[in-house]
Amino acid sequence: MKRVLRHAKNEKGSQLIEFVAVFPMIVMALLFIWQVALVAYTVVVAESAARDGARVAAVGGDYSAAVNRAAHGIKVSSSASEGSTSYGKEVTVTVKAKVPTIKIPFIGKLDHELKASASMPKEEVDD
Repeated sequence: MKRVLRHAKNEKGSQLIEFVAVFPMIVMALLFIWQVALVAYTVVVAESAARDGARVAAVGGDYSAAVNRAAHGIKVSSSASEGSTSYGKEVTVTVKAKVPTIKIPFIGKLDHELKASASMPKEEVDD
């Protein structure tokens, strides 16, 4: 009986068991943090690409090429529309960016698309 009690009070290996139990949660937390960073990066790149495209479209240039150059490494699609305000004509460029995702265990690969738009006053070019 003393032998059983002695082994029951022995805590050798308990730290290893606790680490093995907590390690998957640590990995999931790191994957989640990485995915949030990818989403934040995509938001910043999409907004920047929309602004660059609107600047180019305002002077009548190829806004699509400007958007693709600004969004290097992210899959984007863009569209432009013209409108008028009380200040005059303006051009709006809308960018749709696909968020790069990592495959998270038990959740799978997520598929999200973000949209950003920017407007600039249309500049009249005198020839």
